[in-house]
Amino acid sequence: MDETSAQSKTRTHAEDGGYRHVLRLVVPMVLSNAAFTVMQFTDRVLVARFSSEAIQAAMPAGILTFCLLSLFSATAGYAGTFVAQYHGAGDRRATIRSCVAGVWLTVLFLPFFALLLPLCSRILSLAARDAALFALEDRYAFWMLLGAPLVSLHWVLSGYLVGRNRVVANALVTVAGCAANVGLDFWLIFGGWGVPALGLEGAGIATFGSVALQVAGTLGLVLAERDVRALPRRELLRPDWGLVRRIVRFGLPAGVQLCFDMASFTVFVLLTGRLDPLSLATSNIAFSINNLAFSPLMGFSNAAAILAGQFQGAEKPRLAQDAVMRCLRLAWCYMAPCAAVFLLLPGPLLAAFRSPDAPYSVAQMTGLGRLLLAMLAAWGMFDTMNLVFLGALKGAGDTRFAMAWLLGTEWLIFVPGVLVAMRVLDSGILGAWAVQLFYIVLLSLGLYVRWKRGRWMEIRLVQ
Repeated sequence: MDETSAQSKTRTHAEDGGYRHVLRLVVPMVLSNAAFTVMQFTDRVLVARFSSEAIQAAMPAGILTFCLLSLFSATAGYAGTFVAQYHGAGDRRATIRSCVAGVWLTVLFLPFFALLLPLCSRILSLAARDAALFALEDRYAFWMLLGAPLVSLHWVLSGYLVGRNRVVANALVTVAGCAANVGLDFWLIFGGWGVPALGLEGAGIATFGSVALQVAGTLGLVLAERDVRALPRRELLRPDWGLVRRIVRFGLPAGVQLCFDMASFTVFVLLTGRLDPLSLATSNIAFSINNLAFSPLMGFSNAAAILAGQFQGAEKPRLAQDAVMRCLRLAWCYMAPCAAVFLLLPGPLLAAFRSPDAPYSVAQMTGLGRLLLAMLAAWGMFDTMNLVFLGALKGAGDTRFAMAWLLGTEWLIFVPGVLVAMRVLDSGILGAWAVQLFYIVLLSLGLYVRWKRGRWMEIRLVQ
């Protein structure tokens, strides 16, 4: 190898967009998402050990509430992409204005958040198998939606920190919030210290408290920044309505995409909610196990969004393209061992969720769960592509294509396919999961082609 080639190879790993740069962003984000995974896994295990009805109610209510609040939270949270692009462009004051605009969007969305409570209750009442299950879902959903404004505010503040490369500080706040959630779960689900056993509702209260703690932590970090403290209070609080409109212009498609993405999955979960207890519980448990891999993958997706946003803001799209591909390779290195665990150790994973009052045997749950986890292993490798390229396209401002492609594949292929599999072919949970796997493969390939063609390079998010 000649000297020029050696220097080029060294620069690939040392300069902006090289593996070291990508890892500096990815590692804290993966750790923070891993903390969230441990929190959610513990939450589901404790809920399952409380009662089989509680774990059956947790998935539909949790998915539906996130679907409803995601439209507004993702739109306001898109301010973080503006922060990343302005940071890449070297405009520090504009990064602060972007964060303030996102906070004001959250305030403007408060009436809509209030309307979500009765809407969610109505949907759950129509979909629940019986009144007892609906009562559990409704109380859990109440606490999840009560914290909807806090979720939106956290997305905005967290987006500001990571958009300015303060990923370690943001990760520490996330880890602290998740640790608090786990502690509250043990206390509130099973009771103690003068508090009765609240079951699934206790898990909802614990989540509300955790989000509030994370908002307080991220807000403190933002307000403590030198650039923020240097601004006059009037300028800090004054909204830039032009910037607010631009965030809505690019962020609303991202919010619609996430909302309808979760809506399609909500339809899937609600349809399976009318299956027999074995199929319902095993499917919900398999999804909970999948979160062990999925949530850390969101760290790679967020890192891809930051890389694409900062390099696009700096008008270096080729560096963005290279960095995102390196992010994908690193994500695959993470996902492959997870897929192997799903294939090789289904029994111990499923046994952790065994409810003492379950109306089915361990052998029945393991037999069905082994097949679902095998599908998850294949699904995860393609979902890695989906998450990385979706994050990259959003970071580059290509939110309209992402919205159109996801809506098309979800509502023209995925949802009709699940309905046909379950209602026409009567193939049960296995048929529904097979359709879901096909959809993930198609979705990821479309996003990959869009990224490689480079149409996003022509988009100018910030000026």
